[in-house]
Formats: sequence, structure tokens, C-alpha cells
Amino acid sequence: MKKTLWQQVMPHLISVAIFLIVALIFCKPALESDTVMKQGDIMNWQGMVHQSDIYKEKHGHYPLWTPSMYAGMPAYQIGMDGPWTPTFLVDTILKLGLPKPINIFFLACICFYFLCICLRIRPWVAVIGGLAFAYSTTFPIFITAGHDTQMLGLAYAPAVLGGVILLFEKKYIGGFIATALFSALQIAAGHQQISYYMFLVIGIMSLFFLIRAFRSGEGIPKLKAAGLAIVACTLGILFNAVVLLTVYEYSKESKRGGQLVIDKKENTKDVVEGSKTKGLSKDYAFQWSYGWTESLTLMFPGVMGYGQHYAERDGDQFMYPKLDENSHVAKHLQEKLNLPEEQATNIAFQLSGNLYWGDQPFTAGPIYLGAVVCLLFIFAMVYLDGKHKWWILTAAVLGILLALGKHFPSFNYFLFDYLPFYNKFRVPTMALEITGMVVAIGAALGLEKLVSTGSVDLKIMKQAAMITGGVFLVAAGIYFSADYANENKKRTSAVTQVMSGGMTPSTMAALDSINRAFPALADNRIFENFLFQAKADPAVARGIVTALREDRQKAFGETILRSLIFVLIGLGILYLYALKKINAMMMLVGIGLVTVIDLLIIDSKYLNSFSFGSRENYEASVFPLTPADEEILKDTDPNFRVYNTTAGDPFQGDSRTSYYHKSIGGYHPARLGIYDDLMTYQLMNGENQAVINMLNVKYRIEQNRQTNSVDAVPNPNALGNAWFVENVKYVNGPVEEMTALNNFNPATVAIVDNSFKPLLTGAVPADSSASIKQVAFDFENIKYESNSNAPHVAVFSEIYYKEWKAYIDGKPAPIAKANYVLRALLIPAGKHTIEFKFEPTAYNTGSTISAITGWLLTLLLAAYIGWQIWLGVKKSKQ
Repeated sequence: MKKTLWQQVMPHLISVAIFLIVALIFCKPALESDTVMKQGDIMNWQGMVHQSDIYKEKHGHYPLWTPSMYAGMPAYQIGMDGPWTPTFLVDTILKLGLPKPINIFFLACICFYFLCICLRIRPWVAVIGGLAFAYSTTFPIFITAGHDTQMLGLAYAPAVLGGVILLFEKKYIGGFIATALFSALQIAAGHQQISYYMFLVIGIMSLFFLIRAFRSGEGIPKLKAAGLAIVACTLGILFNAVVLLTVYEYSKESKRGGQLVIDKKENTKDVVEGSKTKGLSKDYAFQWSYGWTESLTLMFPGVMGYGQHYAERDGDQFMYPKLDENSHVAKHLQEKLNLPEEQATNIAFQLSGNLYWGDQPFTAGPIYLGAVVCLLFIFAMVYLDGKHKWWILTAAVLGILLALGKHFPSFNYFLFDYLPFYNKFRVPTMALEITGMVVAIGAALGLEKLVSTGSVDLKIMKQAAMITGGVFLVAAGIYFSADYANENKKRTSAVTQVMSGGMTPSTMAALDSINRAFPALADNRIFENFLFQAKADPAVARGIVTALREDRQKAFGETILRSLIFVLIGLGILYLYALKKINAMMMLVGIGLVTVIDLLIIDSKYLNSFSFGSRENYEASVFPLTPADEEILKDTDPNFRVYNTTAGDPFQGDSRTSYYHKSIGGYHPARLGIYDDLMTYQLMNGENQAVINMLNVKYRIEQNRQTNSVDAVPNPNALGNAWFVENVKYVNGPVEEMTALNNFNPATVAIVDNSFKPLLTGAVPADSSASIKQVAFDFENIKYESNSNAPHVAVFSEIYYKEWKAYIDGKPAPIAKANYVLRALLIPAGKHTIEFKFEPTAYNTGSTISAITGWLLTLLLAAYIGWQIWLGVKKSKQ
């Protein structure tokens, strides 16, 4: 019997409603109007972009350059205006205008649901797949961290796969438009690494489809589909040309384009050309590598101690996981140090983060796909035929291998050196998002086949159960054999610092004994502290170590038991269906419920009411205007810089200073390469005051040790915006240029590479009669006036970047690079007006391409919708 339109649409509407209800319940606090999420990276981004926001309010558009961070960098790496087209309305519609993070969870479900429909998976199974994908711990953990672009990119990835699958199913028009549209929106999310992984999965899937097609004699249609997929994805790329072209151009100049290596012996693991690495250094790129044992978190979330998630709301603290009064640490403190229960519990609570003993420097939480989802995936890999099984399994394994990073160097270092663009990315752990997506696909396909056939050979069920049991045996073997020592951290200099701070010889000897006994401790300072409290009794301090390891083992054991319970429930439901004790709908409802319960219990540990807070309190606490800030803001000079020494690591984790001031520090993972080099060799490991002065640091924000206040301290030696120099010292290459900064006077000498010497030829030493001053400052346009009796070299306290253009009296003038990071010009004798303009060709070209492609996609989508409506009307009249 033919279904009516309502009967066809109703399952999809119910599915959408389920996705919406689950997201609303899970993220209920987001519905409150005065509530805002507390996301670390978003806080940092707000600090980075604030000055650009002010600029936009005044000029109507975002600037392309910002002086607020790292003494100046392209602002389009933080936030920018691109051409708007109606294509972006699709993004708004798919998110239903929902608040964050409800919109991200809902979008992930909808896009995965679309993929399932393209795979001809029935709606009720697709609902389970969508929930399994969107509520793996990847989403709540990274959302609370503030990685919105990463999660939006991942949310759109399944829809792109769905479009490509339609092409291979010979639905060329719909598949082409879907692939182009969703690839455009996926890349527009702004996380190139996730896009890179997505295209890897598409490549693997397409390759397997083509091999299968040629074996069966159907290679030509599949080649046509592959070609259309390439064209469609190219349109998606062109739609984002304004972003990708600027990123591509900038990446060459950023630290991801290479880092300075002064002593090559210290960088033997990296490919070095001249004095620069090719791309990121391996040590930096592979810091966040998942471990072999840690990979078990996909099925057992507490294998490595759950990571550490900390949140606070209006003074109330939340930490997961936490060591409570029943922990081995708390009991040991009570029994051996005779501490009161409350004090012992508080100390144990503070040590909760040390439950993590994995291979990453630190982590907020594990990548957990769900015990039931992993069971369904294993079942699918046994049950499915070869059409989808092998590409899914290959992609799943590849994600795990890539995530291992430095723990599988023969594989990953080879890819890092030879796979195009791969050496521009960091955090290998992110590759597990490939695994999470394809595991959910496999689970959904397995369920679909199970429901479609109506029965299954019990031998297949037993085989899947045995493989799953094998995974549990591996976990159990590690549980009983592991030493639960944190082996990934190197010993810190804190040991030396503490031992030189007044500890007695007996304490030092005992500490040395403990360090020999436990060489892999994550943070010796914790144990030194207890050793001191225990009056140099190593037995007591060693007991703390042992107790902590027992708590780690306890977490491991509990997570095995937890997953076992969910797996047994899932297996029971599948067996009942196989034995025809329950029907398909009952089986799907049961599997769906146990899957969601399994995931949401863990998810709620990382995203909960503590993840939200009052908007008013948030703004006041994150960016408080301090007396030091107020004092600096009184200065009417339009262009000077600030160095904040009170904000933790000012060069890698401080965007708060950039909120109010032009800072020499900041927070950005892809800062300019020359500035990153300057930080590494002149600012972070021993501050070079000459460099501070040449960067025009007019104020330092420092802690007053006597009053404990934070003060704005003027720097009388700041060199200002521009100055003439008496001499130019020419050097050969970046290593000589950097080392020359170790001992020089920037007020009188400029350090310049010989490659720029022709641009400065003819200059004579400047004397006191020569003058140059800044007369106008705009983020993208800076003006100076000079007066001299002879041609001199002027150094400008502005960061050198190739897209800046210089003009002297309106005529182009070539810019030289001085003092490794600054600009220099040869200024002729007489009175002149000098102007710098930021004119990035990549941005202007990209904007044009993006606008044209956006309108083309809009026309294609509108035409396709109109065509489908016409076909529907025509069919209804027949």
C-alpha cells in the first residue's frame, strides 16, 4: 500500500523531535536568558578579538590586522568579515536558531541522520546512530573547552559523506549539490584539521568503492561519481577561498611553516632545511598523543583515570573525577598522618587531577564512544558484507593509529614528513574523531541489516560476543599487570628548586630515594610536599604514591565493570531479538535507551550545570578592569605596548591583556613564525631588555612584592614607534640575526640580514638633527613624518609581514626586515610622509572567489528545490 506524504514525513519529524528533546534536556541551563557557557578557549578568543570588535563598531567591518596581540598579527586569523551569501541561511536553518551548545548537539544529530538516510538506513536506526555520534564524550568535552569550530566541523562531516554516498549511488544531481553545500558549510566551520581528516575518510571510502566497482565491472559509473565528488568538494573549498587562501598564505609565515633551529643537535627528530624546521617541530606537534593503553578509553572511559575536568559556578566547585573520603589517598592520610577526615578529604580532592596517568601532558577527559556502541560496531564488523565494512574498519583503525602520534613513530613520523600539509597540524588525539564517526556508522549499518533480515545466525552473535570478550580480557590483563605510574611526564625543575629552598640533608636524601623508587612520577612537587610534612619519612610519602596508584587501579576496575554491565544488557537485547522473543521496535527502543543512558551518564560529568554561569558574573570575572589597566588606559598615546608579567605565561596563555591593551604576549596556536622565534630565544628563556625596548613596551604590569598589588610600571627606555639608527649590522641568515640580538643597542644599531642589504644601500649614520614621528595610527594604516639632512635607515616598531606595503610621499618603498621582527626603510633626505598600508592580496582575491561560489551554490540549491517541487506537483496530477 502506497504511503501518503504525511506517512513518509512523520518518521523524520519524530526523529528531529527526539534529537531536539535530548539536546534540550541535556543542555537545559543554556535556555536561561542570563546564562552563558564558561569555555576556556572562547574566553581566550574574546580577549583576542575584543579590540577588533571595537574597531568594527567604529568602522563597520573587522580589521585585517590587529596590534593587540604578539605586537601585531593578521586579524583574519582571529575573526574577520567575509562575503555573505544566502548559503549561510542553510546553517541557520539546520541549527533552528538554538542557543549554544544545544545547536551543536542538534546539528551533529541531524547531519548524521542525513548520512544514515543516504545509506538507506531506516529512521529509527538512524536516530540511534545520530545520538551515538553526537553524544560520544568528544562533543561535551571539547565544547566545554571552547573548541566550537572543531565541533561544528565534526558535526557537518557526516553530511558531506552522505552527499558523496549519494553520488556513488548514482543520484548525481542531489549528491552533487549535497556534497558541495555541506562541504562548503563544513569547511566554513573554520577547523582545517577536522576538514583534513574528513577528506581522508572520503578518500578511503571512495577508494574502496572504486576497487569493488572495478572488480564487478562497474568502474565507469563509480569513476563518474568520484569525479563529481571532487568537483563538488572543490566548490566547497572555493566557497571558503577567503579563509583558505589567507590561512595558506599565513601558514607559510606562521610557526607552522617552520621554526628556527639554532642548535640542530637538539632537533634530530625533525627535518631541518637550513636553520628552519619543515612545518611544526615533531616535539610540538605530537605533544598530545594518545597512548596504546589509553586507546581502550573508547570502550572503557576510566582506563587512565578519566582525565581532569574542573568547573566553578558562583563560588561552588565541581571536579570530575574526584578523590573523596573513601579514596585510598584520603584513608592513607588519616591513618599515617593522623589527619582529620575533613582535612584528609580536602587534600585528596586537590589531588584528584593526578588520577590521570595517561600519555598526554594533561586532558580534560577521555574519548569514550560508548560500551554499547563499541559492541554494535564489533557485531557489525562480523555481520556486514564487504560493501561498507572494509572502508569503515580501515578508517576506524587509521584514526586510532594517527592518534597514537609519537607512540607509533615509524608510522606517524613518516606521514608527518611526507603526507601533504600534515605537518601543519598538531594534537594527534584529534584523529580519534575519525574513529568516533565511522564506528557510529558501522553500528548503525549493523543494526539496519539486523532489522532488515529479521533474524541472525546465532553463530555470528556468538562470534561478536567472543571478540568483545577478548577486548575485556585485554583490559583485564592490563588492569592486573599495570604499575599505574604516570609515565609521560618528564621530571621538572621543581625538584631542584625545592631542594635548594631550605630542605634539610635528610629530607633531600629521602626525596632522592623516592625519586629513584618512582622515577615516573607526574609531578614530584606533590610528593615533596608530603615528604616535608612527614618530616623526611620516605615510608609515609611513598605511601601517598602507593595510595594514588591504588585509586587509579580502582578507577580502572570500576570502568571495566561498568562497561561489562552495559555490554551484557546490550547483548541480552540483541539475543532476545535473535531468538524472536522481542520484535524489532522493542529491540531498537531497548538498544537506543541503553546507548543514550550509557553515554549521557559520562557526558554529564563534563558538561553540566557547572559549565554555565551568570552572564554578568562571567564578564566581570574573566575581564576585570584592574587599577593597573585603568592607569595605562589614561595614556593618550595611540600606539604603545604592554608586557603583563602577572598573567601566568604571558606568551602562550594570556589574551586578557589583549582585551584592553596592545600586548607583546597573547594566546594563539599559529602565531607568526618570526615572533615565535623571538619569544623562544629572547623573551621566554631569559628576558632581553633590549628587545623589550625595541618592541616599544611603555608599561609593564608587575606584582608589587611589598604591597602585593598589581601595578603599571612605566618603562622609560621604550624606543617609541620609530627611530633613526646610526649603524646597520649585516648578518648571514636567521641564526646569526637572532644571536646578534643577544647583545646590541637597538637605539643605535639595526640587525639586518644580507638579503635586505640592497634595500638600505646609500644610508649614512643618523645624528641628533634627524627626526621621525608617528602622526596617525589605524590598525591597517599608519602614518609617519620624517625630517633629515641625509638618507638614514629608520626602524619601525611594527612587526614585519610581507602583506604590508610602504609608501614614501605616495610612492612605493621596499620594506626591509630589521632586528628579526621589525620593519626598516631607507628614508631620503628632506621632509617626507611615510605610510604603511596592510593590503593582503589573498584576502581580496579570496573574497571575490567566495562570493561568486556562494551565489552559484545558492542558485544550484534553489533550482534543485524548484525542480523537486515541480516533479512532486507533476506526479500528484498523474
